[in-house]
Amino acid sequence: MTRPVDAKPRFQIRNPLLRQEFPWLVSEVVLLVILLNANPPELWFWMVVLVVVLLYRVERWWSSRPNA
Repeated sequence: MTRPVDAKPRFQIRNPLLRQEFPWLVSEVVLLVILLNANPPELWFWMVVLVVVLLYRVERWWSSRPNA
């Protein structure tokens, strides 16, 4: 069953910054869940992936400051 064209989505993020950051936040939560369920051999791999994503996010945030 499809939704009518003029119907509003059930979940709409009004804040443009949060709308932009939402996919990153979801991916970080998914990586954290994977990390918590990982076995010891793959634990280091997923930890490195999470740290790299977080460092990338911090770098993008740092470079987007107004006085950067």
